[in-house]
Order: sequence, then C-alpha cells, then structure tokens
Amino acid sequence: MAKRQSFADKASKVKHAKSCDVCGSAVNPTLFLIANKSESGFYKYKKTMIDICKCNHKEYYG
Repeated sequence: MAKRQSFADKASKVKHAKSCDVCGSAVNPTLFLIANKSESGFYKYKKTMIDICKCNHKEYYG
C-alpha cells in the first residue's frame, strides 16, 4: 500500500527552475507556433520551444 502524502509534503518539494545566464532571472519555456505560407496557398504551422526570460522578452512579444 502506498504512503499517503500530505499537502505539506507536496508544498515542501523543491521546484527545479532554470535561470538565465545573461540576466539571472527565471526562464519560462514557451511553445511558439510560427505560421508559414506554402506555395499552394495553405498555411503550415511550425512548433518551437523557446526559453523566455527578462532579457529576451521584448524580442518575442514586441
């Protein structure tokens, strides 16, 4: 039988957060969909995972 886990046990776990090498802030992995128009006129979407922090936030969000 499994051991019951209390809320205090769950809350005390350490979160594994990455930090940016340039600015030192927390890095948020974000899925970006980039729309590319093909020669036949249809759109294809390319999925990319991008790590966003304070120093490159304006580059992606404007």
